[in-house]
Amino acid sequence: MKRCFRPDLCLLLLILFTVTGRAESADKPAFVPTSYQLYYGSDPQVLKSLREQIRPGQVIVIELRGLKPPQLAEIIKAAHQRQAKVIAYLSIGELGHLEKENFEKYLKQSPHSHPFSEIAFDRNPRFQSSHIDVSYGEWRGFLMKRIKRMYARKIDGLFLDTVDTADLYLNRPEWSIPRRAKSVAAMIHLIRDIKRVAPKKFIMQNRGLNLIGRSVIVGETAQIVVLGLDLEHRHPGNPDGLLWESAFAHSGDWIEAREREMIRIQNNGFTSVFTLGYSDTSVSRETFFRKSEADGFIPAWASSTTKLHLELTQQPSAK
Repeated sequence: MKRCFRPDLCLLLLILFTVTGRAESADKPAFVPTSYQLYYGSDPQVLKSLREQIRPGQVIVIELRGLKPPQLAEIIKAAHQRQAKVIAYLSIGELGHLEKENFEKYLKQSPHSHPFSEIAFDRNPRFQSSHIDVSYGEWRGFLMKRIKRMYARKIDGLFLDTVDTADLYLNRPEWSIPRRAKSVAAMIHLIRDIKRVAPKKFIMQNRGLNLIGRSVIVGETAQIVVLGLDLEHRHPGNPDGLLWESAFAHSGDWIEAREREMIRIQNNGFTSVFTLGYSDTSVSRETFFRKSEADGFIPAWASSTTKLHLELTQQPSAK
């Protein structure tokens, strides 16, 4: 290395390089995903297959509740050896029957809490869960406590599911327009608050495509405009990834506009777009992977949304 004979000039160059490097790292994420796997179960053979398929830049989505500590440790070790990340499932817009008792206990800790029947406004019989109005502080507090416990298990981030509960807020006739707008805004704030809890963690949002643009229009005739996530641009607290589940399975102006929006999001590089296709939908495996590649998205395939705890998602065939 050559010695510098102008200390003042060297110092100036060092400052410029340092500032430039920090600016670039602030604009673009340091970890750029290249693939992903998703599995909610704990079968040893499936987990073995998952570990064998880990690649650099991969995001691995798991469900913590069924995994024994040694199983989780093996996954995390294998992932970190290959520069991959392990993130855990967390439902933020619905409450499953397994967690209902824990939430009710949490509510009883404060005598001034709103009743569960008010916070949970509807049922999802398909998954035996309750739709939650995330504008209630009790729900946000409960989630933050869960997140703290989850992060104590050394995972690299979270997979935020049931964000599309916000679609129910938008179209709920029993609620006034201001009430709907409040809950939609609360979902957006909740996503960003979760990211801000630990900014270095990788956060992936599932669904919630109504929220990804610059604004969300609430109401038909009388309208309120809520600021959206605006994933095309950099905003503090925005998720690192967006999953389009059942991708390409539907057509129409709305979903085609969202697809174009997601292409721009992917190209801008602030939030990576992932796709998940199912064989029990109208799109074929070949079409799904072809369209995902054309759009620049990161794909995986499964047989059904109801079997993600039984089988590992499939990757594109090697060319």
